[in-house]
Amino acid sequence: MMNYSLKCLRVFAPRCHTSRLASSSSQGMCFELSDEQLEYQNLARKFTREEIIPNAAYYDKTGEFPWDIVNKAFDVGCINTSIPSEYGGPGLGVFGCSLIAAELAYGCSGVQLVLEGNTLTASPIIIGGTEEQKKEYLGRLTSERVFMSYAVTEPGAGSDVSGIKTRAEKKGDEYVLNGSKMWITNSGVAESFFVLTRTAEDPKTSAGKAFTAFMVDAKTPGLTVGRKEDNMGQRTSDTRGITFEDAVVPKENVLGGEGNGFKLAMKAFDRTRPIVAAAATGVAKRALDESVKYSLQRKTMGVFIAEHQAVSQMLANMAIDVEAATLLMLRAAQGTDDGILAPYDASIAKAYAADAAMRCSTDAVQIFGGNGYNKEYPVEKLMRDAKIYQIYEGTAQIQRLIIAREILMKAKMMNQ
Repeated sequence: MMNYSLKCLRVFAPRCHTSRLASSSSQGMCFELSDEQLEYQNLARKFTREEIIPNAAYYDKTGEFPWDIVNKAFDVGCINTSIPSEYGGPGLGVFGCSLIAAELAYGCSGVQLVLEGNTLTASPIIIGGTEEQKKEYLGRLTSERVFMSYAVTEPGAGSDVSGIKTRAEKKGDEYVLNGSKMWITNSGVAESFFVLTRTAEDPKTSAGKAFTAFMVDAKTPGLTVGRKEDNMGQRTSDTRGITFEDAVVPKENVLGGEGNGFKLAMKAFDRTRPIVAAAATGVAKRALDESVKYSLQRKTMGVFIAEHQAVSQMLANMAIDVEAATLLMLRAAQGTDDGILAPYDASIAKAYAADAAMRCSTDAVQIFGGNGYNKEYPVEKLMRDAKIYQIYEGTAQIQRLIIAREILMKAKMMNQ
């Protein structure tokens, strides 16, 4: 699917993108993108400059779903990029999807979340779906302009995924679902949902065996979608709660086998966290670029504020964050593509990039001064949008627990 007319533009983060973070005896690490990766990156950048940035403030203000941008994204190929070629997609790996996510989020992370929502839902299907399920759900994503949502979080179970209360009771060849989910992206426009439920009766059953995942049609009787949430940031994203009241789902809709839902959901997060890190990096880069531009226009005490040491130090710190976040997220993305679903790398990338986005956007508001606090300027939106990266797809604290667990596990293995 490379039949688009693309222009060659500069790389997202100069000197930091890499298509292979692998050592070579003669040349060391390779920090060059392949021609195909450059094409997709340039496509996403061009789309962002022409379609997202000019309209971001409008969708942030109104909270409307960005159907106009969505339809254009379908037309040019900036959506469903993770779908394998055998099911009609371009077959980009996590690395390629990360490049695109960074570019789209640079323009508006809310729009990027809308466009990338299918990537998260497609991940467990790609990882654990049957051939029939892949043809049905992945094929539908590429042949129709539809959305699917990932329904895991609950009102009482966010970071504690194992605390999920939504139940699925098997009755013959069907399952009956009861419970509720919360903060579900694109749920107001979704045609179907990935739903994680508890199927084990014994409360002592381990998480690895207690949960089962389903694909559930949005029109299933007993499934109700709630009102759109009025969130602080990423306001164009259609985020809602959903409830199940005796919703009947056929056994054919079980994904990955009964009892394997928790492991499937965790593998999906390992696969998508580098992409979330990439989006956060895009926000950080936008904050840096806006700050540099403004600091070379605004004067105080007779000089541009960029010439004040205090401001220049802030710009330097922002650049350090962007460069470091870029390398971390690309290393995690490449490792995933190489078949290494490493929670350690994914969590480091996600945690650092999320914090970098928050630091950079906050500093951008500070550099803009009073103007930064005003909605006529772009940086206050960046700060509002950035905060969620420290919360969704595993909070900043959960990422650090995962990192610490991996460190200690490796240390114990070495001491055996």
